[in-house]
Amino acid sequence: MAQRKQPGEYMDKVIGLKELVDLLAPFGMIVQLDPGAEPNYQAMQMAHALAGCVQAHASRAEDAYRVSAAANGETDKETWEHITQASLMAFAGINCRSVTDELALINWQATRLAGVLGALDFPGPIKREDNVGSGDTLMRTIRLTAAALSGMVKAAHAASDPHRPDGELTTAGQGLVKAMSALAAAAEDVKLHTATGELMAMGD
Repeated sequence: MAQRKQPGEYMDKVIGLKELVDLLAPFGMIVQLDPGAEPNYQAMQMAHALAGCVQAHASRAEDAYRVSAAANGETDKETWEHITQASLMAFAGINCRSVTDELALINWQATRLAGVLGALDFPGPIKREDNVGSGDTLMRTIRLTAAALSGMVKAAHAASDPHRPDGELTTAGQGLVKAMSALAAAAEDVKLHTATGELMAMGD
């Protein structure tokens, strides 16, 4: 008889392919393994799919909490504070023990967010260019801001890590310079989006 997996057993290792399939199934995502695919790439794909499933579940759990909190008379401020505290459990889930660990997770999240925003296409007059998707001016500003955030967090993480590999601080510094250029480009759209926001606020 198979033994039940104990909490923490997956810590610090990549979950096996068959185990990933089993973990995805309860979320309604049925995956067939591809014998011809590179195992590490397939594991990475499924691990990210699992992260998406868990994030969707967390979003629905937040919505359910918002409904119950409103019924119990919580203020919006109290509800948001509780959701923020719940969000910090992600750091407990990966066993963060220092500022460097926390910045490592934020860096990972910010870099993937910037990559995904560039890969996706959105409606708008700005056409896809190489690996940057289509969209409108707001999406352009969002992409620039996400890229800036990724570069800034990577620099903060490198600066905080006493065990960083040789050359990583130099690379992070170069990325920080590029991040500031992206942030400056995003700032050029401030007046445009402020005016748009004011018009949107008048619509309801």
